[in-house]
Order: sequence, then structure tokens, then C-alpha cells
Amino acid sequence: MKFRKITAAISACMLAVCCISCEKIKEESVSLTEESVSLPEIGEKGVSELISPADGSDEYELGQYYYSGNGVKLYCGDETVPVEAVLALENYFLTFQNNDFDTYKSTIYPDYAERYEKYLREVYSKEKGVDDYSLKNSFDLRNSMIRDDLIDILVYESTEDKEFKGDYTITRIRAEQPTYEEGVTEEAFVQSFFDSYEDILDENYYEQVKSDVDKLIPFTIFVMARAEDGNEHKIVSTMNIILAEKDGKYYTFG
Repeated sequence: MKFRKITAAISACMLAVCCISCEKIKEESVSLTEESVSLPEIGEKGVSELISPADGSDEYELGQYYYSGNGVKLYCGDETVPVEAVLALENYFLTFQNNDFDTYKSTIYPDYAERYEKYLREVYSKEKGVDDYSLKNSFDLRNSMIRDDLIDILVYESTEDKEFKGDYTITRIRAEQPTYEEGVTEEAFVQSFFDSYEDILDENYYEQVKSDVDKLIPFTIFVMARAEDGNEHKIVSTMNIILAEKDGKYYTFG
């Protein structure tokens, strides 16, 4: 049972949304035993010491992990993935769990947040015929999508006639280097992310951001959460995301 085995995805900013089919839903549940343990000591970096699951345990195949101060297990795909980046991803996804728009906005690259807000209010609102659609509306939509997809899974799997709210608690986050198609470089991969959205961003936005930040880093991420049924479910799978590193802090783009 590895992170890669489950293939549902959610929208995160300008990343494609994948609908969860009934045929796939059974793969979304993971019956790991719920733990009731005290957190290990959290160090200066905001995580515990690296933990190695016991050989033969349910978690062995998931690999080594750190605990965050929030009790989330953080998995770095290899030594090239900074634990600080995975902590930033944790902070980002916790904003959806906690419905915390203010913190969400602080996780986004500031210039992008400003441009995207302007686009939503001045362009998207008119195109869709809605009144003053904003970044907050976009956040609410993504928040609802996560919960609605999770509700679909729970309803499909439940043997009871029960209503679910879609509440969840994030339990695990994994980040690893993307796998590129033959001939595709990391820089080309990152640039294509920005080039795909010239209607929202300037044509040369990639170069603007690149010159302003210390580094642009692509990751493939996976997120698991414990839902109302007490089981862990994959709520994000094999989704690519770009982080900007600047002055020791990591930002998302949406």
C-alpha cells in the first residue's frame, strides 16, 4: 500500500480537476489502524526526528516520515525535498481543513495573489455574469470540492443511510520530485505551468517570478486525511504543484 496506488485528485489553483469515479472509489480508502500516541519532541525545524516504521508494519511501505507539530506525518520523497517545503504544503492544505482564508492567502506568492484577485474581480466576474467574484470565492470553491469528493467516497462505501459533512483531519503529506516525460526538463516543466495561463498572468510572468525568487520548485504531492468514518482516505493524489522559495519561505501559486 503506497501513496501512488490511489488516483484521485482535487483542484489546487490552476491544476486540473479529476473527477472520482465509482470504479476508483474503493481504492481511495486506507485501513491503517488509527493511532493514539503522544507526539515525539518537535525540533527547531518544526518537525520531529526522522521516524522509520518497523519492518512488516502497516506503514513500512510508506517509508520514513517526520511528525509536524500538528501531528501530521510528512514524507519527503528523497533527500532533494526540503522538509521546510513539505511543512509549507502542510500549512497550505490545513487552511482548507480549517476553512482559514486569511492563512490561506498568506501561503500564496503575494504578487500572484494580487494578480489573480484582480483577474477574478475584473475579468472572470464579467465572463461568468457573477457579482464581484474574488479570491475568497475561489478558496471557498476549492474547499467545497475537497469535501464534496470526500462525501462521495463515504456515501459510496457506507453501509448505513447516513449524512456526511465532509469533515476531515489531514494525517499525511508526501512531496517528491515529478517524473518528466522524455525530453522535458525541470525548467521547461515549470515554465509551462505559467505559460498555460497567459490570460491571467503576463506573457513573461515566468521570467518575472524567476528573477524575484530564490528558486521555483516543482513537486508531485499526495495528501491523506482521516474522515468521519474513522478511516484514512487519499484526498490528493499525484498532483503537480509549484512552490516559490524566497528568503527561506515557501509560497504556492493558488
